[in-house]
Amino acid sequence: MDQLCGLGNRLTTTENERKACEYLQARLVELGYETAVEEFKSPTTFSWTYLTIYLGIAGSIILSLFLPLPGLLLFLISLLLFLGEQTTHFAPLTSLIFAIGKSRNVIARGKSDAKEKQPRVWLVAHYDTSKTSLAFAPSSVPFLRPLFLFSLFLLATSLAIIFIQYFCHLQILALRIVLIFSAIYFFYLAMMMLERELRGKPVQGAADNASGVAVAMELARRFQESPLANSELRVLLTGAEEVGMAGMSVFMRTRKAELDRSKDYFVNFDSIGEGGLCYITKEGMLWPLKGSERLLGIAEELAREGKFSQVKARPYTALTLDTLVARSRGFPVISFMALTEKLFPKPWHWFDDTIDKVDLAKLELAADFAEKMIRKFDRSAG
Repeated sequence: MDQLCGLGNRLTTTENERKACEYLQARLVELGYETAVEEFKSPTTFSWTYLTIYLGIAGSIILSLFLPLPGLLLFLISLLLFLGEQTTHFAPLTSLIFAIGKSRNVIARGKSDAKEKQPRVWLVAHYDTSKTSLAFAPSSVPFLRPLFLFSLFLLATSLAIIFIQYFCHLQILALRIVLIFSAIYFFYLAMMMLERELRGKPVQGAADNASGVAVAMELARRFQESPLANSELRVLLTGAEEVGMAGMSVFMRTRKAELDRSKDYFVNFDSIGEGGLCYITKEGMLWPLKGSERLLGIAEELAREGKFSQVKARPYTALTLDTLVARSRGFPVISFMALTEKLFPKPWHWFDDTIDKVDLAKLELAADFAEKMIRKFDRSAG
């Protein structure tokens, strides 16, 4: 953690992110891992992606008031882009149009006596950081989920009204007022993205996510010293998570032929800061997806034991994690986080995300719990 936080920040595609990548690869080599760094094109921020989408939605709604068919077509395109970014299955803005920088994934393979067809366990954590914005001010964070749901409601309502206007040739004042309100709302969201780019400051990223990297690296050390008997241990440290999980998306795409839904299990660590340590039962903003039944079952058993009784099962729907990319493609996953009573991480994309806010004892607890869970999984695979 000291090395990563000592860089000041690790914003996606920056020199500091590259230095963090080089440090992590060197550390894994020291531990005896075979490593590879895979470079890929990445956006420098998620702001331009969502600024484009929100302006497209707002503009299409206004356009529909005067030219219903062009407005409808532009709205459908903007909606498709929005849903694509949320599901990570169709994200041309992130993967192509705004991919103007370079980020990197660190991939490592450890000692293993496992046979070819036995499971692979991937330790996952992202090492890049974000910047501040008004949307992530401590007073704003509790409203992220409600505002997202409100946005979905307005999208559905606006789409229905635009359809009615075009196909039924109705011009009802009340419906037009709803459309104008929706356009103003999405324009406001676009301005929030612009504010982030113009006024946002890089954060140190101790909790999000030097903490997760520290746990993954500690587990990598333990499993190298005492290898799994029936599973192969891999490490995946992703770049560009903070710009739309670009690193994980690239990994899943480039390794598509190698990965096997019945064989590859992803164990993710993210934002282990303030709040209670949790294993995540389901994740995602649009439609939450449940984690691996097998891993969740083992975690539930462990959570009944002694010191692990403080580790709770919780859903995470405030934002998205790297494991959502894998889970949405049918792979078994589980994530570990620290969440407040309101089910969001803290500190989070704000000035207070500094190394003094991270409890090392909580990181040790996360490592102990995850190690025992993985070893129990490994025994069941024998």
